[in-house]
Amino acid sequence: MQKKKKLDLEIAILGGGFAGVYCAQNLGKALSRSSRTRIGLISDENYMVFQPMLPEVVSGSLSPRHVVNPVRHLCRGIEVYKASVEKIDIRNKQLTLRPGPFSPEILIRFKHLVVGLGAKVDLARVPGMSEHAFLMQNVGDAMKLRATVLARFEEANLVTDPDQRRRLLTFVVVGGGYSGVETAGQILDLFSDINKYYSNVGSEDFHVYLVHSRDHLLPTLSRSLGKYAQEKLAARGLKLCLERRVKAVTAHQVQLDDGSHIESNTIISTVGNSPHPLVTQLAAETGVETVHGRIKTTETLQVPGYDWLWAAGDCAAVPMQNGEICPSTAQFAMRQGALLGKNLNAFLRAEKVKPFTFKGLGELAAIGHHTAVAEVMGMKFSGFIAWWMWRTIYLSKLPGLDRKLRVLIDWTLDLFFPRDINLLSPRYSRTLQEAYLREGDVLFRAGEPAFSFYVVKRGCIQITDTGGKPIKTVSAGEFFGERALLSDQHWRFTATAAEETQLIGLGSQEFKAILENSKGMRQMLERSADQYRSSQEIDRMCATLPGHLLEQSADSIMTREIVRLRTDASIIDTLKRFNSDRHSFYPLEDASTGRLKGVLARDDFYHHVQIHGLNRDATVAAIPATELPVVRPQTSIADCIETMTRSGSNKLLIADESDKLLGLLSIRDVLAAAAE
Repeated sequence: MQKKKKLDLEIAILGGGFAGVYCAQNLGKALSRSSRTRIGLISDENYMVFQPMLPEVVSGSLSPRHVVNPVRHLCRGIEVYKASVEKIDIRNKQLTLRPGPFSPEILIRFKHLVVGLGAKVDLARVPGMSEHAFLMQNVGDAMKLRATVLARFEEANLVTDPDQRRRLLTFVVVGGGYSGVETAGQILDLFSDINKYYSNVGSEDFHVYLVHSRDHLLPTLSRSLGKYAQEKLAARGLKLCLERRVKAVTAHQVQLDDGSHIESNTIISTVGNSPHPLVTQLAAETGVETVHGRIKTTETLQVPGYDWLWAAGDCAAVPMQNGEICPSTAQFAMRQGALLGKNLNAFLRAEKVKPFTFKGLGELAAIGHHTAVAEVMGMKFSGFIAWWMWRTIYLSKLPGLDRKLRVLIDWTLDLFFPRDINLLSPRYSRTLQEAYLREGDVLFRAGEPAFSFYVVKRGCIQITDTGGKPIKTVSAGEFFGERALLSDQHWRFTATAAEETQLIGLGSQEFKAILENSKGMRQMLERSADQYRSSQEIDRMCATLPGHLLEQSADSIMTREIVRLRTDASIIDTLKRFNSDRHSFYPLEDASTGRLKGVLARDDFYHHVQIHGLNRDATVAAIPATELPVVRPQTSIADCIETMTRSGSNKLLIADESDKLLGLLSIRDVLAAAAE
């Protein structure tokens, strides 16, 4: 197993959004090049997304590459770590990072911590929303939605059923804020520009719905501008469902709280923000005050009670001069981050820190078709002039001269050339992947990171420990990998194909998603994971038992008087036997040879009767037998315990060389003998 690497930082900044990046930028500028202060920015991605322009990525007005900026370009002189934060250790001022699947965890010790993690999206409150809704949080979401919208057009162009075509071309946007309104407007623009290329798609087939819980759109703007946006969008065909909430979502339908429903295969959610889990954990452990899950700070962006903890952006509740909390918008996060960087530098120099005094310059929303609404410095604008202001202001705020030029070129070309309708949908690998191994091929080795849960389709896999000792043989129809994925995601053993083998692999993320939503399956796999114990683990378990007992043979303590069945026993007679001798399973012997054929489980018997009825002519030979580990009478108790552990069973059958049943040994027999 690889050891964790340790790093020491003076300042650790969590989050690569507006707050984190602008904080790092200002710290980098304030500290001299000769300064030995180590500053690290930790982010899930190595780029910052300019989110106000994401809707234009959906419509194809902008290239996805042009709305993102490499964090390393923006934060020169700052150490940037692309990694996910697994844990924040408050007591020891330490972070646990996971750089990727091939690397060990990294521990980072810090003196000051800046939290700029933003918020997460939680769609679980609406049944079906998590499974079926598209998001608009990052550039990947925008690319995926664009590909999906174009794919719906391509599919609808070939569909002859008008109801199915209408469902394919009906798009439901949830949320009447900036992101929802702008996304709906861009989808309307996309349709008006590309519809002429789809001969079998008419305007009567295309519908965009916007579901909003308020009585007007864009509630942070004035009501008059919200009404203006409604009228303009409705005139272009947007169907508004105001004062409505989504109650449930299926693959083909959106159900509203008033009992109505919308037939659609595509729903886009721009609502559902929730506190970041790490912020929730941090608040719980420190006991700091929160406002709707956001860490409450002072006006200088420090967290009260902790001189080393700072917060900014969507995860922070920063007070304004009027006593209200700053809204979760880019302009506030940007300026909070910049001030935090300056204040932290001043704090380190024992200088005076400054309060956050920004009041907001205004709000803008582009609603498509060269139209927008804006409220800037108390003045209201709408129509083309507002659209021009939207583009001018956001272009000036876009970080990086190269990105400004690229976006300006995109916008200019968009005025003269047809809209791009290339369906660039990345073809990701299937969730279920098949792997072929020749005899002797090694699937993985002990100590390597674990990525998948495997099912043996055909062939055989030999699991061995680091010393080469066999742990378990996994045959066709069986599975393995659950122990590593349920623990630290590293293999403890080596897996080798004992013969030509074909496997089906399920990725670790999908595996975890299934277990998080199925308590029964998780319990079953946790029990099966116990089969993969090293020899050292089994030795430690056996060390608690008397040594003389472990050396005894299985036949010395086995149960000899056991109820058994013959394969020619009728269903009726077996049922009578069940009523008189109540056991969970019964050894099954061949009627002609007397050899052991496995065991008949009581549950399997009743399941067979439920399906086939109480057939008086049928025998138990028609019911599939269950395999139970079989050992010879001379097998030591220590080896019997290992066999039971490896098979995940607490019982063994004892049979002679000719497979004649001699008795039964259970873990209860072993413990009873140890207690005597």
